[in-house]
Amino acid sequence: MNNRYPGALQRAGRRAAVLMVTLALGGCDNVEWGGIDVSVREPEVERVDTTVDADTVPEAPALRLPSGPVLFHVRRQDAAGTAVIEPIAELTAGGLNALGPLRPDRGAEYDSAFAVAFYPAESTYPLFRGPTRVGSFIVRESADPGSGACPALRARGWPELRPGADTLSEFLAWPAGTRSGRDTLETPGYRSEMRPLSRVLAQQVVRRARTPGNWRMRGPADLRAARVGDGRLGFAVTFMVGDELERGSPPDSAGTVFLVADHDPARGYFPLYAEAEWYGPGGKRALRWLDAVDLVGDDAPEWVVRAYGDLTRWYEVIGRPDTARAIIWSSRRQVCETVGMMSDE
Repeated sequence: MNNRYPGALQRAGRRAAVLMVTLALGGCDNVEWGGIDVSVREPEVERVDTTVDADTVPEAPALRLPSGPVLFHVRRQDAAGTAVIEPIAELTAGGLNALGPLRPDRGAEYDSAFAVAFYPAESTYPLFRGPTRVGSFIVRESADPGSGACPALRARGWPELRPGADTLSEFLAWPAGTRSGRDTLETPGYRSEMRPLSRVLAQQVVRRARTPGNWRMRGPADLRAARVGDGRLGFAVTFMVGDELERGSPPDSAGTVFLVADHDPARGYFPLYAEAEWYGPGGKRALRWLDAVDLVGDDAPEWVVRAYGDLTRWYEVIGRPDTARAIIWSSRRQVCETVGMMSDE
């Protein structure tokens, strides 16, 4: 799959009961929120089916391994420091490319070729948190492969972290020599009021969107202080109602709210982006914040989020192709979500 960058990046995701909250005023319904005027509108998104009809592919196509820089996600798994690395997307002059074989019957072959090219033992990947390099990930061995059209493309190893970053559990990574980073690690400021205020904002999102469902929210499933706008005290939060923030179908209908907010001393907390959806088994798409990274080189970082479905996990990117933030790219493969072909890493 090949998409183009913001301004030209193809939007991906799903058209559902989704609410976008943004400060842009053009072409939206303006409402007053917490003493300020914000605009509420439904983003123009469409689901991209990345499956390929075998009849449209040459009999013996190339595996088409990445030739451009690859953005990776690294997450620590245990107290001993063991971590797993997996690719998010290939970065090319034409856009972001999802990784995987052109044909479902070449999944195992693609997985093996990717491991040879990107996961040789003791190879090193610089780790980043925001724009700052915080350490390195050292590959130990390839993880168990996936199957069919959904190879796992993972490897195990361990991170070596600089002081101040050893409490972090997740990172973005680039191949060595691809990107340089800042030396100063500035941890976003966390405030105790973020937790109760995130719930208030999430309830307002649901109410203003008139999203149906029994929205009895408890504590957030995920809350992270993050630099998301002009302020230094922003946060990203996910609420789950009747379900877990992990892949797996709910026993009955359930709901999820994903909200990104910033802080201004004169206004307090205000929303930059929000989604609220009530769904049933088979319709899950819950988002969790990972990090902000400049993928275009315009000093306006895109937001990378992790998405959880009924059977699989994937990545999405939130950018600003015009005046409003929107899902501009997704690595979701509908065939994987249909048959659940992925490992339990």
